Amino acid sequence: MEKILITGSTGFIGNNLIPELSKKYRIVGISKNKIKSSKNFISRNIDITKSNFTLQNHFTKIIHMAAYSDVTYCNLNPTKCYELNTKSTQKMLEIARKKDSSFIFLSSSHVYGNPNKLPLSETDIDYPLTHYASSKKMSEILCETYSQTYGLDVRIARIFSVYGPKSPKSNIIYNIINQMINNSTITLGNISPKRDFIFINDVIEGLIKIIDSKKKGFQIYNLGSGKSISVENIVKTCFKIHGKTLQVISSKEKIRKNEIPDIRANISKMKSEFNWKPQISLKTGLGITYNHVFNK
Repeated sequence: MEKILITGSTGFIGNNLIPELSKKYRIVGISKNKIKSSKNFISRNIDITKSNFTLQNHFTKIIHMAAYSDVTYCNLNPTKCYELNTKSTQKMLEIARKKDSSFIFLSSSHVYGNPNKLPLSETDIDYPLTHYASSKKMSEILCETYSQTYGLDVRIARIFSVYGPKSPKSNIIYNIINQMINNSTITLGNISPKRDFIFINDVIEGLIKIIDSKKKGFQIYNLGSGKSISVENIVKTCFKIHGKTLQVISSKEKIRKNEIPDIRANISKMKSEFNWKPQISLKTGLGITYNHVFNK
């Protein structure tokens, strides 16, 4: 059984990925927050931003997920954002180079910025507009440079708007449902932008195919649904699940600068190479997420 390393193992995606990956790999997960170890999974409490961070063991694959993913937090704390999101990527790539490990990096649809055409293919020009997006794009450049310079096998997953049970409070869908259940009104920013929402289970299935892949060289894959829907329509669908309609208040304080009006993924590469496509409909995914938040 291969031994792999996962950074950011206690995050939203890590918590969902590890139970599935541990069926076929032995995993060492590192994070600032230690969690309980289980079969084929060892959790270690390590801060990878520390300068003395080293690894003695050999891993066939390194999956780098550790990052600040809250766009607002990154804009308010750019130094911390780049320290974890970009500098740690270079550290992990250097470890992968020395250990001759393949490298899987979790990036984001945010790197595309405001697209001039849709849907977005992996080869389309990107133009990051926030510190979070820039930190991910810089990491992607590092990944490609290490692959081209040292022959490192690198696979990047550009994840679109993932949601589902146990998502962080900053997640837009969690935020909507949580307010719906606990408040008499819902306060949001701009509700007209469209996003490509994808349920966590579909992301995990796609990631496993990317991780298992024997593809050589440098590869990028979009992980999205291939469809976009406005935040306003997400709210309306959630109202139907909730059984009643609430007042929606648009707050200027919550409106982001450089808001992207529409974004959606071209997922033909994932379909053609891995025979992968999302299985969970938006309505089903929202229902599962609503029930989880309601029963917390």
